[in-house]
Amino acid sequence: MTTTKTSDEIIDLMIRNIADGSWKEGDLLPGERLLSEQFNVSRALLREALIALQLLGLIKVRHGGKRVIASFSYRPISTLMAISLKNSAHFDSDLLHFRELLECDAVVLACDQNDFQDLLNITEKMKAEQLKGESMAMALDIAFHQEIFRLSHNVFLIKTSELIEELLKHSVSYNRTKILSNKDYSEELVKQHQNIALAIQSKNKTLALHEMRNHLQTVNKIEETL
Repeated sequence: MTTTKTSDEIIDLMIRNIADGSWKEGDLLPGERLLSEQFNVSRALLREALIALQLLGLIKVRHGGKRVIASFSYRPISTLMAISLKNSAHFDSDLLHFRELLECDAVVLACDQNDFQDLLNITEKMKAEQLKGESMAMALDIAFHQEIFRLSHNVFLIKTSELIEELLKHSVSYNRTKILSNKDYSEELVKQHQNIALAIQSKNKTLALHEMRNHLQTVNKIEETL
């Protein structure tokens, strides 16, 4: 006989199994009958919880309906955040302010590293691709900032950057497309990215911080005119 539990309680129990390592990435979940017995709930309630975990990106369904534990990703959560936040009156400026708080720290930490070649390669691609389409330009723009977070070697900054990436993709893409489709804006932003990369390469923390602040403030000013 099943006990009275809500789907939220089942979700919490399942998340605990993931958090404490009982269920690891790639593990195949037992069938619904065994899971319903394990959690002492009805199969209908169990399915609600499984669907919720799938929407959160914590489990994925393979061919044949088999469920496995997925690698954690902020993408589903940040997509929901983007939908709920994008109509905020100050969304663009608030997001840029949030980015400035994080990216100014990241760019300083990046100056301590030597594996910056990928960052330089991205700036070269930016220069070569800037007139070939907005979608590629936007992808390279996001990749550039993600690479700076990676260079920080700070796990919290890196994980938070995943959240920013999805917010940019889902909520700022319209303005980004308009910015990058303007030749003057596009050339200026490419130059700013190059300046940031060169400052990191030269390990000049003061200059890198200045260039990053200048870049984000420029983006904010441009978006205010759109």
